[in-house]
Amino acid sequence: MRLEDCKLDVGQVVMAPPRRTEPDPNWVQGRDSGVLPEPVFQFYEQAEYLSFGAAPPFLADADNVLFGYFGESIRDSLVEAEEHRQLLIQAQGRTYDIGKQARGEPWDPRAPEIANREFRYFLLSLQAALDAIADITAILLTGLVPGLRVGRAQFSKIETWLTRPLPAIGFIVTPTEHFLRQLHETLQPLVHPDSPERDWLPLMRLYRNKAAHLGSSVFRKVGLHDDSGRFYVFIPRQWPYLWERYLKPAGERPPGSPTMPELFRETLIHQDLVSYVGGLQGRVTSIVAAAVSLLWLAYQHMKKFPPNQAALAELNGSSESYAFEYFVNERGLSNEDMHPTGQKTAGG
Repeated sequence: MRLEDCKLDVGQVVMAPPRRTEPDPNWVQGRDSGVLPEPVFQFYEQAEYLSFGAAPPFLADADNVLFGYFGESIRDSLVEAEEHRQLLIQAQGRTYDIGKQARGEPWDPRAPEIANREFRYFLLSLQAALDAIADITAILLTGLVPGLRVGRAQFSKIETWLTRPLPAIGFIVTPTEHFLRQLHETLQPLVHPDSPERDWLPLMRLYRNKAAHLGSSVFRKVGLHDDSGRFYVFIPRQWPYLWERYLKPAGERPPGSPTMPELFRETLIHQDLVSYVGGLQGRVTSIVAAAVSLLWLAYQHMKKFPPNQAALAELNGSSESYAFEYFVNERGLSNEDMHPTGQKTAGG
């Protein structure tokens, strides 16, 4: 089906009520399940459920662009991450190992493939939540974080900003500078902690980037068992991780090469995959909660200000458009294929 084959002269539009008087059930479910941190839901609630027309003067441009862009991406990302985490845990529990075989427990041959795929989606969702925080920061504190622009969704700019000390406080501190300083002081230990958590975000971003560009097969895993014969999966903390480099003929171990325990401690994350994804989700959620708590204060302070023209200009400057219309030799499903009504006859 092509656009021109549809009725373009629309006389009626069906949509959800633009003005909400109560929270969307999906938001309530996210809050009640514990996936959405309370500050996120409170922000949503106090912003009049992000209803059309509820934009404060600070975000009320003539075309409703800024408040419309404010959106619900944080909720979507955190909820999706939890869904993928649960599916990952389920799939990981069905993967084969010798212990299961010895105990006569079932396994699913497709489970490793499913687990890899869910891990990939999990990472993408968590990164999306962080990038959504970056965009909200850019809208409310426009131009104050170096390199951070509305519409670019780059938490990496905040990550870099947090590595640098803030300038000394002057005699007069504006409210905006106060919020910025609080944001820096709150997020810095979460994003850049000391060992053993150091480099958690660069490692997550490495996995996310490799998975996005190369697919789920990039994940290489090592199964190790405890004293009871229960196996746990561990993933490397370096790229590329090629165990082929360690395969040598018997008796030809290179001088100075590490023992197996040394190799595992040097190259693997020191907690199993299921524990790791739980910790990763907890850290990202903590960052989201901490950031939103402070950004909400900034929102309340600035909402009666004149429209944020700088943010609008950055968002418009980030917009993109292309000339693509359709593929000439497309292989798409017809409406009958998608919604079969019965057997087709020779007459059509």
